[in-house]
Amino acid sequence: MFRYLSKRLLAIHFTAILAIGICIWLSAWQWNRAHYVAPITKVSGVSDFNQLSPLRDYLPPTSVGVPTKVKGTWQENSRIEFTQRPADGTKLIKSTQSMELNQEMLGTWVLDVLILQDGSSLAVVSGWAQTSKSVPAFSGTVELTGVMQPSEDALSISLTDLPSYITTKEVLKISNSSVHDGYLISTTQIPGFEVIKPILPKPVETQLQWRNVIYTFNWIIFGIIIFGMWWRIIQDEVKLQTKEQNDRN
Repeated sequence: MFRYLSKRLLAIHFTAILAIGICIWLSAWQWNRAHYVAPITKVSGVSDFNQLSPLRDYLPPTSVGVPTKVKGTWQENSRIEFTQRPADGTKLIKSTQSMELNQEMLGTWVLDVLILQDGSSLAVVSGWAQTSKSVPAFSGTVELTGVMQPSEDALSISLTDLPSYITTKEVLKISNSSVHDGYLISTTQIPGFEVIKPILPKPVETQLQWRNVIYTFNWIIFGIIIFGMWWRIIQDEVKLQTKEQNDRN
């Protein structure tokens, strides 16, 4: 028994147990991500934004397309314009049945940063306009209703070719504080703008994330490999100790 607890093996035991524990933890985390569903709190038919989109690295899939209300102050000098877009965002989705966008009906989606009451920032697409130059920059405090959309580089669907895409990375470049993932499309009528129909106007169906399932089993396999290496090292070390003891005798 003491041969398995020799000084040379204690460090190997500790390293192997730690490595296997990490593999088990990562496997469990990936499995949880594969089945992730975010809770949504309804308040009079409109979701509470803090529950809908808590400050995190990613926007929960079940938060997409859900009506929500936000209140905050417009950040100065934060406007970004996304051109060659229709007022109906669903037309941006690539489809074998989709037709070419009517160039005469293309305009600009105008995005500004809203600083929320907790100091975090949220990208807000205020609306669509054929020429946004006539709409002055926003200022002051405002309360808006809208629906959340994921960062366009994280969409599981393909969009038509556009000059630029609305991504959290782009919003981070102009924001003065921590940014919520994704962006809000305002459903509040703002003078000078036409209300945009979101790309994803209703909550998406949460499905099993197969990539995370694969990662789950990858970490289990890594753990098994580490266990096999650990067992082999132990056997070789015990044989070496037995040989050294026999040589001394």
